[in-house]
Amino acid sequence: MSNILDSIEVGESTMNRREAWKYAEEILLQVSRTFALNINVLKGKLHKSILLAYLYLRIADTVEDDPDMKASEKEVILGKFAEIFKTEKLPDESIAAFEQALPESWRKSEHPYMNLCLHTHVVVPLLREMPETYAAPVRAVTIEMCHGMAKFALRQEAALSSGWFTLESVADLDEYCYYVAGIVGKLLTNLFAADTCLIGESRKAEMQKLDVSFGLALQVANIVKDCVEDSGRRVCFVPEEICRRHGFAHSYEMFAVPAEAGARADFDKRRAAVMGELVQKAWGHLNDAIAYTKLVPNIKMRTRLFCLWPLFMAAENMKLIGDGSSLFASEKKVKITRDTVKRIVKQTTLHFYSDSWIEKSYAKLKSEAQTL
Repeated sequence: MSNILDSIEVGESTMNRREAWKYAEEILLQVSRTFALNINVLKGKLHKSILLAYLYLRIADTVEDDPDMKASEKEVILGKFAEIFKTEKLPDESIAAFEQALPESWRKSEHPYMNLCLHTHVVVPLLREMPETYAAPVRAVTIEMCHGMAKFALRQEAALSSGWFTLESVADLDEYCYYVAGIVGKLLTNLFAADTCLIGESRKAEMQKLDVSFGLALQVANIVKDCVEDSGRRVCFVPEEICRRHGFAHSYEMFAVPAEAGARADFDKRRAAVMGELVQKAWGHLNDAIAYTKLVPNIKMRTRLFCLWPLFMAAENMKLIGDGSSLFASEKKVKITRDTVKRIVKQTTLHFYSDSWIEKSYAKLKSEAQTL
């Protein structure tokens, strides 16, 4: 597990505060290039608090996603991780108890996710340096996400034992998305408000009406984009109630293509209609997320860019997906190109301050998606 530390010329036995931050910055690039782009546009305490929050949530997610652990084991380990954050002291003994509970096989892994988990003792103490107005929201969101992930890990294991993991209702989908993304929106409002006096109580209250939807926008867009890939592990987040409206008894039937050519056209039409409903749900949350971003004071360039980049990337992906039928038209995953990412970064950097530009550019994207 020393390879990442060696690459940044940091020896674990002599790691000091500066080197610990260097490790945190380096491991971020290895566990998420996409979010690293957004996080690294920020500066100062806001950058540090969101960086740490992302790493803590990645640790929890790594435990929840492990294919070899039983759900009951995940529940215990996630509980130990949550225990660390129940006091601002972030006790060293609680950190050690969490690391000791991790699977022995992870200690032999070269994967950055496992490396991060086994260096919880490096990244968690950094939160002690942050003012309480920044640290408290990070602790709260980590605890809440751990509890939510444990709940869905148990539910997923029970479902997979009989075939597929599915969600019955749109409410179930919203609950899942809340725990993995919606609460991040709540975190951001608290951190944005901590970072500037320009977000007073009234503006913060308006942001809080939209912040969960901000998180859901990105998560639902990802669920749409990744639905075919998820089906490969017998997981489908498309609610069963939507599928039944279009003639599928279960969501996983969308991936069982009929052999008869005559039945294929109707099948494709019904499947596109299902995904079309989810696409519209994603657009609805994106509408809220754009409104949320405009509540960020327009002199806060970096904070606005942090929000605008993933939102416009998600909107561009939704444009490519159209009514949903393109998701099944090719084995190649639907996603935007690097050139599109560069264009988003360039244009938003030039126009971040203009609410009218944001509104018009987003409306144009949405309109183009509906005409494809």
